[in-house]
Amino acid sequence: MKHILIVGRPGSGKTTLIKRLSQALRAHAIEGFFTEEHREGGQRLGFWLSCLDGRQMLLAHRHRVEGPRVGPYHVNVSILEDTAIPLLQRGVKMAALILLDELGRMELMSQKLEQAVLEAFDKGPSIVATASVAPLPFLVALKHRRDVELIPLTTSNYKVVEEELIARLEAFCNEDEEVRRLGRMADRISEMIVSGDVPHIDIEIKQEALRQEVARIFPDKEALYHLIYETRFRRLWQQFRQEDERAT
Repeated sequence: MKHILIVGRPGSGKTTLIKRLSQALRAHAIEGFFTEEHREGGQRLGFWLSCLDGRQMLLAHRHRVEGPRVGPYHVNVSILEDTAIPLLQRGVKMAALILLDELGRMELMSQKLEQAVLEAFDKGPSIVATASVAPLPFLVALKHRRDVELIPLTTSNYKVVEEELIARLEAFCNEDEEVRRLGRMADRISEMIVSGDVPHIDIEIKQEALRQEVARIFPDKEALYHLIYETRFRRLWQQFRQEDERAT
């Protein structure tokens, strides 16, 4: 799948995960932003928009009197449009990977940012984004895209998801020709799963071929196939073929 959308409730670790991914991939051409809490004296007063290039601006605050309101916070939409949008546009042109945290009510107060995000999903490199569970129309549409893999994030599965994504994205950013070929094989299997009309046995044959290639190229890393590929394929079956499995 080209893009990954990590979906979780507040407190599930979405921002922490994006930070960990950005740290693990900092030597590569990545772009993006994350949303951090602004606290004083143990009280949450607002949120920062923190860019991967080091800039940090106050996105929302309890004591702000201008801008649309989300809960107790007023959002500074100009921060989204003057900072986040140019950052996205730069990422589309120059980055190998874009990291976005998070796509939620505050960030989607700007229709211009919504459009920039869509253009990045359509025309840009691979995107790893986090999103709230809120049934916002924009997010619902993203979750139904056939080039988006959904990953649910909870406090109980956080460590597993972090380990999987760091391994997958490091392989993606460091790939040589053989690794790119493995990626193409995995992408083809993903397409077969998503299409819904390829027999299960044909997909299993392709998966076994990929498993053997991974073992040949990385003989000292027995768990690599399961970590990077098998978990991904299982999640896609659940995302796109649940009805097929219930029917059988």
